[in-house]
Order: sequence, then structure tokens, then C-alpha cells
Amino acid sequence: MNNLIYLSSKMFESKFDLIMFLIITVVSTVLMIFVGYRLLQMLQLTGYKLKSYAKWFKETKCSYVSRLFMLSFLSFMSMLLTNVLLEDFFTGRMKIFSYGSIIFYLLFCSMFIINLFNAKQKTPLKYTKRMIRLVGVYTVFVALITYVLMFVGYKFFPLVSYGLISIVPLLLPLIVFLVYFITYPLEKIISNSYIKRAKEKLSKLNNLIVIGITGSYGKTSVKNILTTILSEKYNVCPSPASYNTPLGLAKTILKKLDEKDEIFIAEMGAKQLGDIKELCQMVRPNISAITGIGNQHYLTFGSIENIIKTKSEIADFSLETNGKLFINTDGELANDIAKRYKNAKTVSLKNNIFNVSDIKTDKNGSSFNLNINGETKKCKTVLLGKHNISNIILASEIAFDMGLTIDEIVSGISKLSSVPHRLSLIQSSCSYTIIDNSYNSSVQGSEASLEVLSKFDGKKFIITPGIVELGKEQFNANFEFGKSMASICDYVIVDSLINFEAINSGLIFGGFKEGHIFQAGSLTQAVQLLNTLAETNDVVLFENDLPDNYL
Repeated sequence: MNNLIYLSSKMFESKFDLIMFLIITVVSTVLMIFVGYRLLQMLQLTGYKLKSYAKWFKETKCSYVSRLFMLSFLSFMSMLLTNVLLEDFFTGRMKIFSYGSIIFYLLFCSMFIINLFNAKQKTPLKYTKRMIRLVGVYTVFVALITYVLMFVGYKFFPLVSYGLISIVPLLLPLIVFLVYFITYPLEKIISNSYIKRAKEKLSKLNNLIVIGITGSYGKTSVKNILTTILSEKYNVCPSPASYNTPLGLAKTILKKLDEKDEIFIAEMGAKQLGDIKELCQMVRPNISAITGIGNQHYLTFGSIENIIKTKSEIADFSLETNGKLFINTDGELANDIAKRYKNAKTVSLKNNIFNVSDIKTDKNGSSFNLNINGETKKCKTVLLGKHNISNIILASEIAFDMGLTIDEIVSGISKLSSVPHRLSLIQSSCSYTIIDNSYNSSVQGSEASLEVLSKFDGKKFIITPGIVELGKEQFNANFEFGKSMASICDYVIVDSLINFEAINSGLIFGGFKEGHIFQAGSLTQAVQLLNTLAETNDVVLFENDLPDNYL
């Protein structure tokens, strides 16, 4: 960089020009860090996997690139027009006006950034060490390209002059790809180092029991339920939040797991074949659980068969290592997996070593009788919905197998608390009740949410963007979702353009009143509309919330 500045300084007409070039380069580079925010955010949200990152461009029809093109086009045309009008001032003492056109570029970039950050974000960019390194290299590349483009315009295209700087926003997607490839070898070395150290730490904890949990849906809920119940007897370390990737689990093992912990519960996520196998080879679970199989992430898997194969990888590992395998067979696809693994312990509300009876679910929670070895206990929990009882029974059977008594299990169930954004109840300031299930949604999850909603009195509202990431299955799934809503809801507000046609068609097919179907451009607009319709004692279900790659 210093050599470039030195060589180019010999070619400037004055030191003033060089100083202005450097100032503009710095300011523009800072702006480009913010303009490229969404590109960096999506790279992170797709797990730094180029295949998934490329699919984001395809699924959104390069809408963000189109916005960058408009930014570049408007900036370039404004700067060109300004240069033409001020051409006579580009000499002598009036030469300072040659930099006037830059104002338009800075103004358009600032407006773009303000609009970008005013939009709702479900998962903001996290400045991890990897992202900081990536942003550092990105900044260097943007600065170099900005400087070179300005210099080329200055020397060879006097009329365009600094207008070439307006091309930089359009080059940002390519710069992100280039920076990814440059930093990948280093990141792979760092990642492998974390994983190696995590494996070494686990190998030294001889008495530690590792439980691996996977599934298309329900894995986080089962992890939290199992953690609470097992904590009645053991010291338990669960993987936090959505730390369900190799690097996420490695960091959990290195930073949170210690010698006093007796059980480590690893939630295992996957978006493509081989992901679960990799996680199993890393943490080597003694006990494995499959919560339920559905078409969630169908878009990245490509087929139901690939989803089943991937989730079955934990069963294969269990079979190879003589581990214990539990499968919740309340779901049809998980039941199909269980039939192929004779060593699996199947868990179901219909067929279970526990005799579950007198199941009651309402707006206050759930209750049921739990009988084992002739002893019956009454269980109560604040968790909503029959599907959560299914999750509780899966966790309870694992806990019983690990030596907990029925009293310890019942005590743990009574201490369960709802997880934020997963069918949690909120009393709004407007006096209507909110059921917050906005974390994500699947076909099975939406069915469970509607079942919970049906237990409430008052008018029933639902605000939803529908179910996403289902590829070719998406229209049919949302059509069926609309049909199901028609028999339960009084008002439906679809807060996105993506699934409105499918949901609307399903609602009409189900006999829903057309005048009670609304479309909003965003969640904010949906809530504003809701406040004009909802009254005291009404109930509102927030079902799913679009991932940032759909916004």
C-alpha cells in the first residue's frame, strides 16, 4: 500500500490531490464496510459455506445485487453529470470543484446504509474472531480497489474522474467471495485446532457421559427439558443456544465444560449429508436421541431421503459404538428410521415404557399422569401443547435409563420453563395475549402452534410469513398451513410476499373469510394492522419469523 501511494504521488499534479485521494479512499472504504454488511451477514448465517451462500443469491433472485447496482448507477450518473456541469472549474484555483461530485456518491451510500440498518434483523452479524479477520482483509481489498479506480479515472478519464469510485459497491459480492477464498486456509487451520483440542479434552474426561441430540425439529426443546430433569441428580453442561456445529460444540467444550460436569448434552444441527456424522466423530456420544424428522431445511438437503440419511447418521454411530439410541416415534419419518435399528429404544405417547394418561393441555400449560412400575405421579408443566409432552417423555425415558427415580423426573418436569420465542406466553401492553413462536417454524411446528392456539378463548389472530426453506415443497406446505388456519383463526396477517399466494389459497379453500386475510410488507406493518383489529382478551400467535436471507 505504501509503495502504491509513493509511486502514484509522483504522478499527481499536486500534494493536495494526493491528500484528497487518501481521504476519499478512507471515507469510502468505511462506507463500503457498512454497505457490504448484508453480504457478510449472509456468509456467516450460511455457516461460511459457499454452496449455501450461492443459494441465497439464487433464492432471492440477486435482489441485494440489484440494490447495489442501483446504488452504483445513481452515483455514477450523478457524478458524471456534475463533472460535465463543472468542467470549466477543473483548473487553477477552482480545481477544488472537481471533488464536488463525490458528495453525491457519499450521500447515496449514506442513504443506502440508513435504509439497510432500519430494516428488521432477526440475527444480526456477530463480530466473531473469524468475522473480524474476514472484515480486515475485506477492508484492505476495498481500499486498494477504491484507490486504483480513482487513480485510473484521474489519469485517463478526466471527465469521469472520480466517478469510477461508484463501481465499488457493485464489486462487493465478488470481493466477499475473493476474501473468503483467501482466508479459508487459515480459518480451516484454526477450526481444526479448536476441534482437535476439544477432542483431546473430551478424551481426558473418562467419566463424562455425552448425549447427542438431533432431529429436524424439537432438538433444542428436548435438550433444555433433558438438562432440567437430569440436573435433579447430575451436573449437566448443555451446548448453549444454537451452538450445534463442529466449531460451536468445540468452543462449548473448551470454554464451558469442566471436570465437575458429569454429563455433556450436544445439540447437533445439519444442513447437508455428513454433518451429523462429523459431529458424532467429534463428541462421540454414549447416548443418542432423534427427536423428529420432517422437511425442515429441505432446500439445502435437496430431498427427504437426504434428510433421513443425515439424521440416521447418529443412529449408525450408535450402532457402531454400542451406544444407546432413543427415537421419538410420534413422527412418521422417525418411526421409519426406528424400524431399521433394532437396538433403538422407541419413545411415543402411544407406546412407551411409561404409561402416560389423562393428558390435558390448555392456555396455562400441560398436565398428565406418569406411571412406571405400577407407581403413578401427576405431572404439571408450564410448557404449552401436546407436542411438548412428547418431548418431555423422550427426555424422561433417557433420564430414567440413566438412573433417575420417578420422583426426580416429576420434580424436574415441574421446574421446566418455556424457551423465549418457542411457544412462550407474553401479555402485551394492549391487553391481548401473545403466543410467541417466532424463532422458526416447520410443518410439524406450525401444527403444534395451531393446536395450542385453539385452546384459547377470544378472537384468534395469527401473524406469519409462512414456512420457508422447503424448496419445491414450499407452496404445498403453506397451502396446507392455510387450510389448517382456516378452521382455527379469525384473522390471518401474512407479513411477507413469499408465501402469501399459497397461504391465501389454502385459507380460501378451507372456507376462510376473504375479508379477514391481510398482507403486510413487514412485521412492523403487521403489528400496526393488528393493533387496529385486536381487542382485550384476544390472542395473537406469532408463528415463525423470516430468516434474514429472506428479508
